Amino acid sequence: MIIDRDELAEVEQQLSAARYTQLGISLLPGAYDAAHLRRFHRQLFADVYDWAGTTRSVNIAKDGHPFCLAPNIDSQLDALFTGLARNQYLLHLDRETFVSRLAEFYGDMNAIHPFREGNGRTQRAFLRQLAAGAGWTLRWDDLAKDANDGACHRYRHHFDPEELIALLGPLVLRRGGQE
Repeated sequence: MIIDRDELAEVEQQLSAARYTQLGISLLPGAYDAAHLRRFHRQLFADVYDWAGTTRSVNIAKDGHPFCLAPNIDSQLDALFTGLARNQYLLHLDRETFVSRLAEFYGDMNAIHPFREGNGRTQRAFLRQLAAGAGWTLRWDDLAKDANDGACHRYRHHFDPEELIALLGPLVLRRGGQE
């Protein structure tokens, strides 16, 4: 058992990075719903946390700003994924519409922050597969962490997707490498 916080962070990063790479190569089957998101989290973090794949039961915040309250997570995830289904899983969209809807979905998912740790990596793996299924490549490796954190923080307060749209736009390519 690891009790040193820095050692845990290093082990978590190494193990989840390997799993993240695997998820980029092979499809994780599911219905693009809350259960599927939890499977992504479990796949990424099962080697580190016994609670991997379980939504959090405690309230969390970043820089003093709270995420979704724990008792509301399941209902918020249900609403989020109902909206995704209503938007036909972002299929058959032109690039501009895809990026816009992806940005809103990403912002809302990040505001919920359903897990105690590993939300960002889980979201990126999940959305990378969702985008691929809709015919797009999502190049998360080109995303600057500080810009992403800032845009997600501001989205959480104003629910205005414009900054996330601008951030994600350059990361989205039609599968095969063309915009």
